Amino acid sequence: MNPDDALPLPACLSCGACCFSTASDYVRVTGADWSRLGASPDRWAVFSNHRAFMRMHDGHCAALRIEAGFPARFVCEIYERRPQVCRELGRGSAACEGEIVRKRATAQART
Repeated sequence: MNPDDALPLPACLSCGACCFSTASDYVRVTGADWSRLGASPDRWAVFSNHRAFMRMHDGHCAALRIEAGFPARFVCEIYERRPQVCRELGRGSAACEGEIVRKRATAQART
């Protein structure tokens, strides 16, 4: 992305782009992640083909709570226990910006 074309980077709680996907295998859960999920990991994650992934619900991670309002807030219910891949996705990183740009383009294509 050309720096001159860069959009302002939203705060994580007002964005949530990284939590949305229609893919059932979007967020990989490792063995350490599974343990960190606590007493009921199957509430948040599911096994598929001998691998674990975060459950997806209505097009987003099951741990994402969307608080209505203007603007809406996107809150991770398991923030302190979230999978490593989520921990490594830094706000403003290339991966973060890629999620925002790709999902914004997808949303615009639908309209």
